[in-house]
Amino acid sequence: MLKVTTRYLASSFIPPFVLGFVFFVAFLITFYMFRIISLIVNKGVDLMTVLSMVVNLSVSFFPLAAPLAAFFATIYTLNKLSEDSEIIAMRSFGISKIRIYMPFLATSLLVSMTVHSLYSVFIPKANAAFKNTIVKLTSAGMLNSIKSGQFFTDIPNATLFAENVTDDGNNFKEVFLHVIDKNKLEQKIIFAQTGSLIKIYADAWHAPSLRLHLNEGNIIKMDEKGTQVEKVLFKEYDFPVFNSDSAMTMLDKDSMKTNSELLVIIDQKRIKYQDALKAKMNADQTLELKKTLYRTQVELYSRYAVVPQILLFVFLGFSLGIKRGRGSGGSHSLQAMVILVSYYIVYFFLISLAQKSTLDPLVANFGPSVLLLLIAFHFYKKLDWIG
Repeated sequence: MLKVTTRYLASSFIPPFVLGFVFFVAFLITFYMFRIISLIVNKGVDLMTVLSMVVNLSVSFFPLAAPLAAFFATIYTLNKLSEDSEIIAMRSFGISKIRIYMPFLATSLLVSMTVHSLYSVFIPKANAAFKNTIVKLTSAGMLNSIKSGQFFTDIPNATLFAENVTDDGNNFKEVFLHVIDKNKLEQKIIFAQTGSLIKIYADAWHAPSLRLHLNEGNIIKMDEKGTQVEKVLFKEYDFPVFNSDSAMTMLDKDSMKTNSELLVIIDQKRIKYQDALKAKMNADQTLELKKTLYRTQVELYSRYAVVPQILLFVFLGFSLGIKRGRGSGGSHSLQAMVILVSYYIVYFFLISLAQKSTLDPLVANFGPSVLLLLIAFHFYKKLDWIG
């Protein structure tokens, strides 16, 4: 009887979990769809590349989708079992609440271990592959997206206009370029008679370095108020459109590293930070080293935090998902939703503090889970039968 009940509860949980998982992954993808559609329309990306991007993006959202799907699947399953009086039937056979909870615990443990194993290598690689594709398509598209008499805004912090552009998009006449620095403290207006877009380096795996070579023109430098401060005449001037070094920096983020790589990086950053403390370096430099160390630790610990998140979301869903009688009055689903939202508010707030080196990354990642455990256990104890 117990084995049958266990299999039945587990099989009741799996379908809503799968549907919820697919829904949340699809929902999270929609935030990137505008960028993907823009690449399809403007850059002429082929279908296989688009599918590859969508698959890699979907995989990168697994750690976010899995806890939410597990939580809502638990709530839905137990609400339905309560509505059909199947929980009452199990209780009448003397099955304790811990026995009813066991199939959910086993399933959530399997899901959490699966996501954690994917997070070690597969998910970071998928994230890197997606970003690498975006960088390559964006930079390559610059070679053929510039049109005569049209403003071109794909260059970061710059607007380009050319009166005449050759068919291949590489050579221009009567060029206007407006550039704003990252801090918006200075802007440049550049006029040139001719110009050409030059690809310095590109291969199958790296984005190219692009530079705009201008001839016979002038540069007007202006301050943040728009007041002219300097005018420079030039015969030749090179403007860096896209740098392969900056692309590699974009593709060298902690989220794209495997767990073993992060551990090595953390050791290296910790040594640098400790050396800075011993050498009594400048306070700002020491603080920056501490921030970079904490950010990498946040990334690593967040991968381990997925395991307790899934387990605790299922535990909370179990403790609040069982309805006390028929009808909507016995449901605590709304209360569970409030707790879930509160958890994420606290979690992301503490993560932001850790990234600023104000809070230990270990506390930021696992502190909310400890709090959630206490809350879920409180409601578990209040279930109206003795386990």
